[in-house]
Amino acid sequence: MKYRIPFLLLAFLLTFFAANAQQSDSTLHYPILIKFQSQCCGVPDEKPLLTAIKLFKKKYHIKKITAYHIGPMGREGEYYIGLPLKEMNRSLRITLIKKIKKVSATMKEKGNVECEENATINKAKLPVRATIEKIKF
Repeated sequence: MKYRIPFLLLAFLLTFFAANAQQSDSTLHYPILIKFQSQCCGVPDEKPLLTAIKLFKKKYHIKKITAYHIGPMGREGEYYIGLPLKEMNRSLRITLIKKIKKVSATMKEKGNVECEENATINKAKLPVRATIEKIKF
């Protein structure tokens, strides 16, 4: 009888932490999420954005920037690029986000590029055929 209450408490805590662990595995958080969207015949070329990120990396002597390619999100090749930006400090993150927004505003051929700050993606709500691939710059 005296072991019943601690046992129930332990069972409750294990269930609670297991549920939170599953929830954190099913959601992804990115300080910036770049959405490549189509308007009729494909998405804009990502080359200007990749060039800007590589130049930023070289200018500030960052060894690597990790990103995640999430897609396909639609029928015309739409996809997302999520940047966790864990490799850099707060001021560099802010500088890179401003640079990405500036470059993405100019990318208007075939479709558009939208930047979303502090984005959360639920893996369960992604299209069935969507994959998440790690890329490094």
